[in-house]
Amino acid sequence: MASDPTRFVIIGNGAAGTYAAEQLRKDDSAAEIVMIDDEKYTLYNRVSLPRYLRGVLLEQRVQVRDLEWHVKNRIDLRLETRVTQVNFEEKTVSIEPGSELGYDKLLIATGGRPNPLRVPGSDNAPYLFNFQYFDETKAMVARIPESKIAVVLGGSFIGYELTEAFAYRKLETHWLQRGPWFLRRSLDEPGGKVVSHLAEDAGVHLHYEESIETLERNNGQLKVQGSKGFAATADLVGVGLGLTMNIDIFKGTALQTKIGVLTNEFLETNVPDVWAAGDVAEFYDVVSQRHHRMGTWDNSLNHGRHVAKNMLGAKQPYVEVPTYASGMFNSNISVMGVTTEEEPDAESLYEVDYDARNYKRLFFLGDKLVGAILIGKMKGRKKVLELISSRAPIDERQKVFELLAMPEVPVKPAPAE
Repeated sequence: MASDPTRFVIIGNGAAGTYAAEQLRKDDSAAEIVMIDDEKYTLYNRVSLPRYLRGVLLEQRVQVRDLEWHVKNRIDLRLETRVTQVNFEEKTVSIEPGSELGYDKLLIATGGRPNPLRVPGSDNAPYLFNFQYFDETKAMVARIPESKIAVVLGGSFIGYELTEAFAYRKLETHWLQRGPWFLRRSLDEPGGKVVSHLAEDAGVHLHYEESIETLERNNGQLKVQGSKGFAATADLVGVGLGLTMNIDIFKGTALQTKIGVLTNEFLETNVPDVWAAGDVAEFYDVVSQRHHRMGTWDNSLNHGRHVAKNMLGAKQPYVEVPTYASGMFNSNISVMGVTTEEEPDAESLYEVDYDARNYKRLFFLGDKLVGAILIGKMKGRKKVLELISSRAPIDERQKVFELLAMPEVPVKPAPAE
């Protein structure tokens, strides 16, 4: 007698949830797959949103999966549907609209939500945007043609992406950062100075150790008052103040959470038949030998594909050096492994060439290279990843820079037999 198909319920239809569903269907043709999300869109590429905002990518190119794809793959996608409660003992999910939905195996891929700006005048302020969702990006794209001045608050990647897009669109762009330089917990002062040079080269006005104190509506614009004397009347105000993980519905349950949902190296939670993946997963990384989160598209995609196999019975640890790579104005930045943001006790070395806008910072725990940040030329990036992955002991740290400067030897094809 044939057994009933396994029902997989996935909370979230971002990269982790969608690619997990895709892998589940590929490996189990009989599985019942239900995916729930409160947004109205099928999967879109958040990595593409900055290019769409700059006006160099068409809106339709942002979309990754359509409804037809879900139908074809027999994935029961429930958009504009909110999960209100999970009962791990009964293995049920409560949803609105709807009622209860049972599961055999559950994947939490809920991601995070942007932290809003909360200052006098910010509630329902027009032309004040975060940069997380498709609708917000569309609204900014519509506003840019009638805009001249933009203000951005945020000293991390969201703040940078907004700043670059507005400057690229030829707006007078003011970038406010609460710290003394960009990525203040990962970069040191020389690294921050290189980013400052790149931003100034792009025409950006920089305001460090500055934040927004008040907003005031003014004839279809926003008057922005800063904490250290900055003032502007802006057509657009963008903020990147980090994310809060969507774990509220798990309060009071047996599920272990910290910033996100805690998992082991297999992306399993402490609750049987429950896994977590993507931004929300605070997973145990066997390379750095610590728990951390990694909020990148590639990590979420890889998490999704990997966790699906484990949900189907594999027991494979997720082994990947967390990486983030992006353009940076007319240059590049790559963050690999663990930095002082995650490990304040990590020791570091750096090399910098201000004129060439090149910078390398290496992070060590004991005799192991655990992370790096490269700005400018990406030469040596592959070698860095190899050294981090191998966990090979390093006796003389300074010599790593010499290794990175060596030309990469191309792999010769094997001779034909």
